[in-house]
Amino acid sequence: MADVIDLKEYFSVRFFKRDILCGYCSRLTRGRVYDSGEAIVCTECGGPMLELESDQFNDNLTIIFDPEA
Repeated sequence: MADVIDLKEYFSVRFFKRDILCGYCSRLTRGRVYDSGEAIVCTECGGPMLELESDQFNDNLTIIFDPEA
């Protein structure tokens, strides 16, 4: 299980543990989540890899991501 960090201590954090292929630019990226952001974005092209809108959720949200092998 991954360690949970407090995003308030960082401007942005990497999302994926290993490089994955971006669907927009076809380059390898670990993705980034920015403080107060609602998307995981590619570190190469800035394209959204996963977008969430906060008004769709009441209080808390937990994402369990299982990438394709």
